[in-house]
Amino acid sequence: MSLPPLAGRPRRAAAAASKDDIHARIYTAIVEHRLLPGTKLTEERVAELFHVSRTQVRGVLQRLAVEQLVTLIPNRGAFVTTPSAAEALDVLEVRRTLEPGIVRRLLRRLAQGQARDAVRRLRALVEREHQAHARGDRRAAVRLSGEFHVLLAELSGSGISHRMMRELTPLTCLAILSFEAPTAAACPNDEHTHLIDAIEAGDVERACQLMDHHLAHIALALGLLPDDGHEAAVDDDLATVLLG
Repeated sequence: MSLPPLAGRPRRAAAAASKDDIHARIYTAIVEHRLLPGTKLTEERVAELFHVSRTQVRGVLQRLAVEQLVTLIPNRGAFVTTPSAAEALDVLEVRRTLEPGIVRRLLRRLAQGQARDAVRRLRALVEREHQAHARGDRRAAVRLSGEFHVLLAELSGSGISHRMMRELTPLTCLAILSFEAPTAAACPNDEHTHLIDAIEAGDVERACQLMDHHLAHIALALGLLPDDGHEAAVDDDLATVLLG
């Protein structure tokens, strides 16, 4: 698979780009599902697009390899990572460990009178996500879906969690693209809204359960969890959380 557009169809950068800018463009292209697993990132082509040297591009690709977004294969080059099923499930299991704690920490901050604009910012982002779905802008919708989880981490006040979510978001996108049709939604409809409702209500346990179920639904949709009745159990638990 050859390199697709990094930001639209290959318009060259107006001037030489920095390493951070090149990294950000590749990161965004992965998050928006425009850069697919297995895509070859040719040093010459990326250097041409951004008016930089191959040495600069090589540094960006090495950074992306450390972040597991790119796989470097000797004598073949750099490729957008194609995660195995075990690796994709590992990403989601890490998130299921991390994100309920993020929600719990945010609720603790809210109870202490901090992060007062958290609910407003979360609802504004989800409204933009819904608007993107309504106008058929899937790229924006999937990017905003990931940004929702990153924003939660930011609002929790934990710099470490925020950085980890920035790293886990594109890895999740690669899992979705590897194990599900690119036209499928990254996050189930309305689950972000239900989560915000629980946060606004100050219901810690319900909010944490909703986050766990939310991430479990993604793993189930990707076929990464065994079909052993787990899906029915998740749905039953979610009904209890939402309607009980």
